[in-house]
Amino acid sequence: MNSKKNVLIIAYACEPNETSEPGVGWNFSQEISKFMNVTLLTRENNKSNIESVSNSSGINYIYYDLPIFFRKFKKTFPFGLQIYYLFWQLGAYRKINVLINNRNQHFDLVHHLTFGMTKMTPPAFILKVPFIWGPIGGGDKIPFKFLKGNGVKPYLNELTYRILHKISYWSPFSYLTRRKSKAIIFRNETVKENFPKSGCNNICTFSETATDTEISEVIDKKIDGSLKVLCIGRLIQSKGYIYALQGFNQYIKQGGLGNLVFLGKGPEEKKLRAYVKDNDLEGKVSFRGFVSSNEVLVELKRSDVFMQPSFREGGSWSIMEAMMNGLPVICLDTSGPKDMVTDQCGLLINMHSPQQVTNDIADGLHELVFNNKLYKKLSNNAKERIRTEYNWRKRREQIKNTYSEVLKNLNH
Repeated sequence: MNSKKNVLIIAYACEPNETSEPGVGWNFSQEISKFMNVTLLTRENNKSNIESVSNSSGINYIYYDLPIFFRKFKKTFPFGLQIYYLFWQLGAYRKINVLINNRNQHFDLVHHLTFGMTKMTPPAFILKVPFIWGPIGGGDKIPFKFLKGNGVKPYLNELTYRILHKISYWSPFSYLTRRKSKAIIFRNETVKENFPKSGCNNICTFSETATDTEISEVIDKKIDGSLKVLCIGRLIQSKGYIYALQGFNQYIKQGGLGNLVFLGKGPEEKKLRAYVKDNDLEGKVSFRGFVSSNEVLVELKRSDVFMQPSFREGGSWSIMEAMMNGLPVICLDTSGPKDMVTDQCGLLINMHSPQQVTNDIADGLHELVFNNKLYKKLSNNAKERIRTEYNWRKRREQIKNTYSEVLKNLNH
C-alpha cells in the first residue's frame, strides 16, 4: 500500500493500558494507524480513558452507547452482557451506515475487531464497504466424558452452549455476514476447524494477544525440590481447574513437595475448596481471589510452573504473562493454549480420559521438579516464544498483510 487507505474499526472494547479485550482494541488500532487512516467506533464508556492518553497516532474516535436502561439491564439480568452487546451492535452498525452514506466520509475497509465471538455475528451484511471480521473465537467443546460425576447441570450447560453455536452458525444472518466478509481472522486453529465453511476465501489465523513489555534475557529460575504452581482465571468448569487440583493432589500423594495457588473467583470455587478439604490439602492449596495486576506479577515471579487445563480459550493473557516470566506451562492440547504452548516451552496434555489427564499432570509436575535441564530449557524457550511471536510489531505485520491481500483482490 503506497498511500494510506481509510479503515473504520469497530471495537466495543478499547482502552489504553489494559489487557484482555480492551487492550486488544487499543493496541491493534494503534498498530493499524501506522499504515492506515483509522476511524474507530467504540463505547461512550471508554471515552474518558481514551482521552486521558495523548493521541499521537491521529485516530479519529467515534463513541456510541445504548440508553441507560440497557446499561442497567446488562448488569442485572442473566446473559445481560450478551443481550446488551447484541443491541449495541445493531445500533452501532446503523450509525456506521450513516457514516458510510455520508458523501464526505469514505472508507476502503470496515474491520470488526473486538468481542469477536462466532455466536454473536455482527450485521455486516448491511454494509456496502469491504468487511473484515476478527480475530474471532468460540465454539470449543468440552468432551462429555469430562463432565461425568458432576450431575445434570454441566451436561445441560454444555449442550446449551453447543446448540447456541449451531444455531448461530446456520442462521441466515451469520451466513450473509460470512459471505460478506473479505477476510475472516481466527484466534486459533481449533476455532477455524469448528467454523462452518463460507464464501470467504481469505482465511487466516493469528492470536489477539501480544505485549511490548521488555522480556529479560537472563533466566535464573532454580527448583529446590519443591514446586510453586500457579493458576490464574475465573473458577468456572470450562477452565478445567478440577484436573489441575487432582493432578497436584496425585503429585503430592506420590511424594512431591510444593503448593498450588489459585488467583480468581467463580462458581467452581466451592467444589474446589471441598476437594481440598476432603483430600487434606489445606496449607498446600490456597485461593486468593481476584488480585491487582501488581500482585499477579509478584505471584508470577515467585512461581515455578503455570497450569491452565482449559477446554476452551482464546489467546490467553495469563499464559502469555506466565511465559514472559519464564514459567513452563502445563495445558490441555486443545483450543488457544495448544497454539501458544509448544513442547519446547511447556507440557501439552492429551485428552483421552479424565484419569489420564490427572495422571499426566502429576507426571509432568514430577518431571519438572526433578529434571532441572528440562525445566531450564522450557523456561528459556517460553520467554523466547513470547519475545518473537507475541509482540505488537508481529501483529501489525499480520494485520497489514491481511489488509493488503483484501485490497489487492478488490482491484482485480
